[in-house]
Amino acid sequence: MLTVQIIGMMQNKRIIVVAGNIASGKSTVCRRLREKGFVVIDLDEITHQIYEQGTDLYYKLVDEFGKGILDENSNIDRKKLSKLVFSSKTLLKKLEELTHTDIILRVVKRIKKEKSDLIFLEISMYLESKDLIDKYIDVDEDWVVVSDKDIRIQRVIKRNNFDYDTALKRVNSQLDYEKSCCEFDEVITNNTTEADLILKVDKLIDRKKL
Repeated sequence: MLTVQIIGMMQNKRIIVVAGNIASGKSTVCRRLREKGFVVIDLDEITHQIYEQGTDLYYKLVDEFGKGILDENSNIDRKKLSKLVFSSKTLLKKLEELTHTDIILRVVKRIKKEKSDLIFLEISMYLESKDLIDKYIDVDEDWVVVSDKDIRIQRVIKRNNFDYDTALKRVNSQLDYEKSCCEFDEVITNNTTEADLILKVDKLIDRKKL
């Protein structure tokens, strides 16, 4: 009953998901959408909120992963947590189980507050949590930003100052969305320059008459 009520409250809003692997260019696409005046809800920003001290999830994460994930002020250090969970698919799965429902319910609240009839959701691990998302959010379209794996590895090395092995491990920790393009309504390929990517986004917006 709760799920039906939540979806019903959002039925007058058009929801488009923008997904993509790490270093695919997803954030660049969403930045361009914001520049064009569209509302974009970043699930990574909401994740920051649920990690704050005092939340139920904060204590669950410390219990599960230990105080080694905390900084000197007892805040959850996302870099420490990421380094830990990306070293083990079991730990990464556990983190997803603990966080995903809370994140999605917060997204639902944000969607209901927004006045715009069109809302984009920026989601890193869309396919991995699609069943849960579909339970609470009526997604109208899903777009994916894809890049060749080798290009993404080089971007991670440059952006995060990782060595090759660390970058490879981070990239391999995710499903390869390039192999799942058929599951999406729109595919945006980003193997060249940022300028080319922005041009593709602008053309897609025009084609969709958004």
